[in-house]
Amino acid sequence: MTYTSKEVYEFVSKQTNDPIVEWKTCRVSGISFPIYQSDLDFYIKISPTFDGQKFQIPTPTLCPEERQRRRLMFRNERKLYKRTCDATGENTISIYSPDKNIKVYAQKIWWSDAWDPMDYHKDFDFTRSFTEQFRELMKAVPRANFYGTGNENSDYSNHTSYSKNCYMCADMIQSQDCIYTTTGLNCTSVIDCKLLTQSQECYNCIDCDNISRCQFCQECSNCSHSFYLYKCINCEYCIDCKNLTDKMFCIGNKQYTKEDYEQFCLDNNLNQLRLATWNKILLNQRQSHCEFSFWNHIVNSKWIRLSWQIFDSENISYSSVCGWMSNGYDCHESWLKCDLVYECHAITESYQVGFINVSYANNYSYYLDNCYNSSNLFWCSWLRNKSYCIFNKQYTKEEYEVQVAKIITHMIKTKERWEFFHPSLSPFWYNETVAQEYFPLTQQQAEKRGYTWQVNNYDPVIPEGAKLLKGDDIPADITKVADDTLKAIFVCEVSWRPFRIIKQELEFYRKHTLPLPRKHPDVRHEERMKLRPERTLHLRACDKCEKEMLSVYAKQSWEEKKVYCEDCYKREVYG
Repeated sequence: MTYTSKEVYEFVSKQTNDPIVEWKTCRVSGISFPIYQSDLDFYIKISPTFDGQKFQIPTPTLCPEERQRRRLMFRNERKLYKRTCDATGENTISIYSPDKNIKVYAQKIWWSDAWDPMDYHKDFDFTRSFTEQFRELMKAVPRANFYGTGNENSDYSNHTSYSKNCYMCADMIQSQDCIYTTTGLNCTSVIDCKLLTQSQECYNCIDCDNISRCQFCQECSNCSHSFYLYKCINCEYCIDCKNLTDKMFCIGNKQYTKEDYEQFCLDNNLNQLRLATWNKILLNQRQSHCEFSFWNHIVNSKWIRLSWQIFDSENISYSSVCGWMSNGYDCHESWLKCDLVYECHAITESYQVGFINVSYANNYSYYLDNCYNSSNLFWCSWLRNKSYCIFNKQYTKEEYEVQVAKIITHMIKTKERWEFFHPSLSPFWYNETVAQEYFPLTQQQAEKRGYTWQVNNYDPVIPEGAKLLKGDDIPADITKVADDTLKAIFVCEVSWRPFRIIKQELEFYRKHTLPLPRKHPDVRHEERMKLRPERTLHLRACDKCEKEMLSVYAKQSWEEKKVYCEDCYKREVYG
């Protein structure tokens, strides 16, 4: 992986008039990273007071990349396993592999009143470390088999909320009839996509907003009935086009008549053209309606520093995939009215919180693991509708204030800093988490860092005599695919892993005249991820005006392309 350079940090400082007050050395990577004046101001603002004493949040010891890696180590999005519910003994699907030494309950049981997480409470032991005791609590308290709320017929989708008929999806909100898609908001009938919002009837699209009936499109907005578009806006019935705005019936950026366009479509199988989607001219960063923002995929936001995929937010730093929030540092997947939040993963509607893992609607709380609709909690796991609890034990308000102050003082003595959960507390192997996608390691590298690694193979065993389809055995013409194909086992032409086609998926391919896939869903996901720029900013010159700028494209990696600053890009593309 590539770490942010000192020159990038200094450039941001100059552009925002935000002085660097200190340079620190990351205790894991050994690289230098800055502390800005605005960072200090934020840490002071969020530092809590207990029992009349203000406890200052210290500056980080990890660089932004390593802080992000640590949060993502607690996020398994797409790896699902068969295991039994520890409450009923029934078979279930879970994000926790069978070799995990933890209790797992099926969703229906976990959300019920059949058990009480307060029964697992502990008294804090001041002779032992903080992390050691919380590890015991996390192992003792049962965990839900996967994350999801308000879903219907979406049993194989994780980190998904208020969605219907979604299969093998992750990170979906208010969507329906989606398959093999990761990160979608208000989407319908999208398959094999990554980061789509307000979109319908799409296949293999990446980083798009408000598109419909599109295939193989990337970084497009308000487009429809199109194939192989790259960075297009308000386009309809276009094929193999780049950087177009307000166009219809274009092929290869050339204008056609409606009749000629339709004839081209009749003469060609558009799903198999496999045209290039990259343009020779690239925009340094993708932003829309932003002020003082640095990085990629930022929309309707201001004062966004070193963060990506940020929507309708203000004053966000070192964060990713967040929306409708303000005053947030070091967050991943924080949404909907979050304010004054620090070092959090997967939270919503929270105020004045820090060091939180997958918890919704909490206030004035620190170090939570899957807690909901609560306030004034400290080091709790899987609590709901509670206040003034420590290690899942109930206290009065006065007792809570005194005890938390003592525990923080103990943490200072044992040098257990105010940082996100220690990696050893993650219930996932490193190579099954999102951390492996953005910060890939080999098994040897991971274990050298003290991270765990999944070595068991949980792919389904192919039954003897099963009908196998691989390579040229898979029909290229979807009209020749019979219904009994649903009983066949496909073998990936890249990984040789088995996979199946479900009825809902086959109907989509037939409707849109798409060929059956020949690669495992995980391989297809990996290929989509490789099409996106890496999560590192680079200081480079505009290839047109030579103005110094920040870009997601490193100079040495994109020498065959031209990368322009925003002004030059607009003049070149829009005239």
